[in-house]
Amino acid sequence: VATGLGCQHPDMLLLRQMRLRAACNQASTSAYRQRLQLNNTVHMSAVASKRSSQITEFAQRQLGEDVIDFSAGQPGHDLLPLDLIAAGAAHRFSSEAADPFILQYGPVQGYQSFRKCLASFLTDSTQHRVDPDQLIITAGVSHGIDLAVRRLARPGHQVLVEQPTYFLAGDILRQAGVKMVPVPSIAEGLDVDALQQMLQQPNGPRPKLLYTIPIHNNPAGTTLPLHKRQQLLQLAHKYRFNIVADEVYQLLSFSDSPPPPPPMRAVEQQMLQDGLLPLTDEGGGHAQGPNSVTKQQEPHSMHSSTGPAAAEAEGRSGSESEGQEVVGSKSNIISDYLNLQLPPEDPISAASRVVSLGSFSKIMAPGLRLGWAEAAPHLLQHLMQDGVLGSGGSIAPLASGIAHSCLELGLLQQHLHDVIKPRLQMGCQALTDALRSEMPQCNFEQPLGGYFVWLDLGPKVCSQELLKLAERQHKVRFVPGKACDGQPHMARLSFAFYQPDELQEGVKRLAAALADYRSGAR
Repeated sequence: VATGLGCQHPDMLLLRQMRLRAACNQASTSAYRQRLQLNNTVHMSAVASKRSSQITEFAQRQLGEDVIDFSAGQPGHDLLPLDLIAAGAAHRFSSEAADPFILQYGPVQGYQSFRKCLASFLTDSTQHRVDPDQLIITAGVSHGIDLAVRRLARPGHQVLVEQPTYFLAGDILRQAGVKMVPVPSIAEGLDVDALQQMLQQPNGPRPKLLYTIPIHNNPAGTTLPLHKRQQLLQLAHKYRFNIVADEVYQLLSFSDSPPPPPPMRAVEQQMLQDGLLPLTDEGGGHAQGPNSVTKQQEPHSMHSSTGPAAAEAEGRSGSESEGQEVVGSKSNIISDYLNLQLPPEDPISAASRVVSLGSFSKIMAPGLRLGWAEAAPHLLQHLMQDGVLGSGGSIAPLASGIAHSCLELGLLQQHLHDVIKPRLQMGCQALTDALRSEMPQCNFEQPLGGYFVWLDLGPKVCSQELLKLAERQHKVRFVPGKACDGQPHMARLSFAFYQPDELQEGVKRLAAALADYRSGAR
């Protein structure tokens, strides 16, 4: 005689499974909300009794209790919402939302209902309408940078990069084989006037792309103002290069800061609607793909005049051209197989030159390896034709499902506004107050959001030499300016990982190290 679950009617089994899923989902979500309320009180009103550390097989960076490491540009353990992830997973995989096909190879662009939910969240958060059909899911901003550079440029092409910049972006660009052209920065961010002068020179750069972090810049903390964004976009359209806007800190402005400028794509769309940017390039068309060569680029083909990269960038002739037709035909077959066709775009979208990158790493958890790129269809089409995405499908369907549920249930919004932003603001205030008190001879701009303080140690200080002394004698670390392609007397300090009292202690150690350095110790 059958016993247990085996003797029950299939409909009864299904009903039990549905009830179990609903109960699991309700319990997980309720538990997270209760924990969030408790942690708000604990995190915001008390200082952790134990030193922050990160010694674990799961972490890229190993951070011991003895050293205060200001180079750690990552969230502290109190910002890693394990219960939120559990609640999102329970809802996505153990409730009515569960669908076994989420375990299948996913659509290259990311599944549609998640993109719709993400677009709604971004629209509400930025007050800029985001179209879900103009989003592609990535494995975070690092993946987005790599994808944009490899798909929108070719080896030998020039890419403008602001200085200072995110110190790990350089390896991504170098491995893509592009030629990096530095552009200086000033107190308000990228020096657009200097860029304009560079582009106007007869032998100046003729770039394919510009990479910039326009809001709460890493490392400088600057935010490019609206009028400079408009000027930059005018240059991009005049000189026909695309902008890769790393806007990973877009949602991390502090509550007491002025509202940030709109994202770069929002500024561009408004300018196109107002007739402040051309809807077509010279000649009536668009040459925004990686293989196109514009009239302005022709006199400067010396930068990639030989080798396979040049042949690919500038086109082939004769039998090689016929071979390209075969490759193109095969590409069309693959596009049809993977359903990579996008809806027709309107004239405003067709003129766009901005790819905006965002990430869940700073607003949820880096371990999700989940982010997005927002771009017009003609640019998105290039990103979607990436070989890795074509072979493996959507880059992170399971992480997408968890984030989808956290957004759908309002858990991520609550965590962002009630935990992450207040905690970062509190850390920033503790760090900058300590710097003013302990190191008054050093200068910095007060951050309005993000993760970092860009500290001027004084013109006679070499931050690389100071780092050696600080780490060896005073158990404190930071990122020296040269690592970020900045001035040698600058240093990047992160306030994201440590608690306020630890940040204050770290500044005391750094001040002591600087005093020893100035007295001649090395």
